[in-house]
Amino acid sequence: MLHVTTSWDDGDVLDERLAAMLEKYGLKGTFYIPRDYWGERLSDDAIRALSEKFEIGAHTLTHADLTKLSLDEAEKEIRGSKQWLEEVTGKPVGMFCYPRGRYTREVRDLVEKAGFRDARTTEQFSLAKGAPFEMATTIHVYPLPFRPGVGLRRLFGPIRERYSGYRSLGVPLYDLRSFESAAKRSFDTALTRGDIFHLWGHSWEVEKYKLWESLEHVLEYIAGRPDCTYMTNDEIV
Repeated sequence: MLHVTTSWDDGDVLDERLAAMLEKYGLKGTFYIPRDYWGERLSDDAIRALSEKFEIGAHTLTHADLTKLSLDEAEKEIRGSKQWLEEVTGKPVGMFCYPRGRYTREVRDLVEKAGFRDARTTEQFSLAKGAPFEMATTIHVYPLPFRPGVGLRRLFGPIRERYSGYRSLGVPLYDLRSFESAAKRSFDTALTRGDIFHLWGHSWEVEKYKLWESLEHVLEYIAGRPDCTYMTNDEIV
């Protein structure tokens, strides 16, 4: 039985559109929300409403790079984000996500000491949970084979950075022509030899790269499978 989970970072107002899409296909999600960050963040009322149907996880107070802070500052970011979200939602917050996926052993220990059950990283191309407080993911919602709107030098960054990872999931070269085809083939691999399929991303990035239609096709493809169980990140733990 394959465990399927999704997670979404940064708490942008577009998370509401994303949540509606997940609900449409009966999928669960964990939304990691910082209190103060660039862009248009979900209001406290919107976070509270989102928590009625989905899991809410902490993402620091200011989306800080925890590896660049003192341990005292990092602890305030970590503990403060948990306290803030629990006050907003009225529910315990068990999951944490490291901003930009950056952490050290000391930061990981602070997350555990703050009372979280586990923490998610940005490690990709995994079909397993990962070590305690180092939860891995399978694929990131991101354009393939190139990144639109950038100079020629960075145009093929996505395929250059992700080629070996997707190939490790058995995705043939032909299916690296788009995020949608690569994601579907990765899911097929997970069905045959994986424990967990973990899709993650940012709603603002889905908007930036015009991936809403592709993402919906992927969500529809992975949903409603009798040989899958659909879980939040915390339920995976």
